[in-house]
Amino acid sequence: MSRKSSGFLILIIASILLFPGVLAAQSKKDVVTLNFTYWGGPYEKPTIEKLIASFEAKYPNIKVEGQHIPADYEAKMSAMVAGNKAPDLGYVRDFMALDFAKQGMLYNIFDMIDKDKSISRDDFIKEFFLYWDKDKSYGMFTAAEAYGLFYNKQAFKEAGVPNLPTKMEDALTWDQLVEIAKKLTIDQNGKNAIQPGFDKTKIRQYGIRFDFNQGAYMPLVRSNGGDYVTDDNKFGLAQPAALKVLQNMADLVVKYGVAPSPAEAKALPSTAVSVTTRQSAIIMIGQWVLLDLAQAGVDFGVGVLPNFGKYVTSPGWGTIGIFKTTQHPEESYLFWKWICDPSNSIETHKAGLWMPLMKKYYTDENLVKLWAKGNKAHPEGYVDAFMKPVLTNFKVHPSSYVKNFVLIDALVQPALERMYMGKETAEQAMKNIEPEVNKLIDGKYGK
Repeated sequence: MSRKSSGFLILIIASILLFPGVLAAQSKKDVVTLNFTYWGGPYEKPTIEKLIASFEAKYPNIKVEGQHIPADYEAKMSAMVAGNKAPDLGYVRDFMALDFAKQGMLYNIFDMIDKDKSISRDDFIKEFFLYWDKDKSYGMFTAAEAYGLFYNKQAFKEAGVPNLPTKMEDALTWDQLVEIAKKLTIDQNGKNAIQPGFDKTKIRQYGIRFDFNQGAYMPLVRSNGGDYVTDDNKFGLAQPAALKVLQNMADLVVKYGVAPSPAEAKALPSTAVSVTTRQSAIIMIGQWVLLDLAQAGVDFGVGVLPNFGKYVTSPGWGTIGIFKTTQHPEESYLFWKWICDPSNSIETHKAGLWMPLMKKYYTDENLVKLWAKGNKAHPEGYVDAFMKPVLTNFKVHPSSYVKNFVLIDALVQPALERMYMGKETAEQAMKNIEPEVNKLIDGKYGK
């Protein structure tokens, strides 16, 4: 090396030693920061934070700023989008994602997957992709999140009620569920709904509790052969198959007093907590509640939904969308793929928050053992009650495909509330809004 070259090298080394901030600034320029929004309860937040940390450890040049929005998520997301402050990617309710996608605000995830040699569409359960047009998907569900029954085992033991069935072929009939709920509903005097003197206006423990939205009633409506909007574009909830189910559900509240009304439910703690505190013996909800139940340490069991004919379960109604306003689409897709691959978030699945999106985690016994067996969030019977129905009896919610769902649901929800308060029968409630609903029906997305 010449003296001139040696002198130049010494000058470079000296510059580095004297001005370390120059290199630090350069490194910072190379770091990409993504904003990721998500909802969830107190146990979900640290679970997602761990998922983000594992991603950042793998990709140190990408920083993910997780923005937890535990309440009023839809309103806050709408405000962010309207103010041109949409996240790079985030949880989006399916009905919101449909509107965003058709306005050109979300990426078609197929365009990204098809360019990716490491995965393919066939790696995932095909029913999990959500469409706004033919071959145009704004993403998949955050997770499968099948619906079923969860119950407090001590409440069952004290009432002398056997554990709920966990296999689809053994699912309870509706009449069987009603009788069980009666035995498990206890008033302030300690009487159940079968005993003389039972006071349904003063309940200490409800036999069953469910939400008053599509998540609760649609699997049962479909089990009886009904739908939200029929194939010939009629209001499905006003048809006989749906009306039978809706009236049966209303009877649990109005006729038998074994389930809380909408007003009574608001006075109760969260669904999971109500099982832990014995204010509800059974809850009908999505499997994400496993996380809260496991963390609470309650001795709980799981069961399949009641069956009206053909067994059906449904998912939650959230997805992860990548917004086209992002300055970092490749990195956003990388994080999206990281979330969707269970191998990167197996603890999240094992903890009970999510069900996998990839098929092999349902069909490969060794992979099933990694998340769905042998842990406190997945009790005995879980595989039969939740995992198997996803593969064979899974139907998405109408909010994922019905056009004008938000407008239609704005008519449906008040009608359901009148039904659950005993002001109208199911037939009266649905038939009264049918003319207005029919004006809004405009087919289905992806058709």
